[in-house]
Amino acid sequence: MEQKPQAYSGGHINTLHYTDTGAGDPLLLLHSGGMSGAEWTPQLARFSRHFRVIVPDHLGHGRSPMIAATLTVADMSEAVLALLDHLELTQIAAVGSSLGGAVALWLAIYHPQRISKLVLYRVGYRKDQTTHAGTRSMADPAYWRSVGMQQWLSDIHQPQGGPDAWQTVIGRVAEALDPATTDHIHDRVALEQIRQPTLLIVGDRDPVAPLAQILEMFAAIPNAGLWIMPYATHVTASNTWRAESFSLEVTRFLQRTTTANSIKRVQS
Repeated sequence: MEQKPQAYSGGHINTLHYTDTGAGDPLLLLHSGGMSGAEWTPQLARFSRHFRVIVPDHLGHGRSPMIAATLTVADMSEAVLALLDHLELTQIAAVGSSLGGAVALWLAIYHPQRISKLVLYRVGYRKDQTTHAGTRSMADPAYWRSVGMQQWLSDIHQPQGGPDAWQTVIGRVAEALDPATTDHIHDRVALEQIRQPTLLIVGDRDPVAPLAQILEMFAAIPNAGLWIMPYATHVTASNTWRAESFSLEVTRFLQRTTTANSIKRVQS
């Protein structure tokens, strides 16, 4: 199936690189921090059989530029929103992984009319020092060298400033999620207002998106489902490791018809 890399020029948003593949109901795939839209390659063929799949590179990642001195979830989200406006997509299902999940959550909270269904993958609803410790460790270039991914990261982030630019990119992510300054911080009241059918996905050993926090989200979001991956950390729960099972389960959720009976009745 044809994959069409494009760029959208949108005022202060500048240029957001994206691909637009397949046909059907629109589906937005938001990659994790330090990656690019290429992270979704293992799922793209599967998803594009059923959906029109929009895959942007976040600001400051891949082929999309930075627009400010620091990266924020709000700026990333506004850039995605502007892209949807450009594509004349008034509503879309959103799947967000890790930092991309923070963007998807921001869109669902602040622009709920634009999101039809929501998949939050490897992401909690707030950062604290404990969860940020895992994020900081993944901002260390030595970690990515130890797992043999430095060349792949170098290749996808070349447009950010050359072969070593990937180290800057992963540093931006840790800075964006610093609990002292991050805008990825929500409360239960905000979660309770999310009315979209929502699927929460997490590994049972994920220190960055701990299971306890995901269970809080499951209790708060009225129409939430939960998929816990056994024996999975933040990395080994990733869609690149579990491409087939991930795409099948998410497709099943997205194609599911939600009824009033599926709304959880949570006792207060």
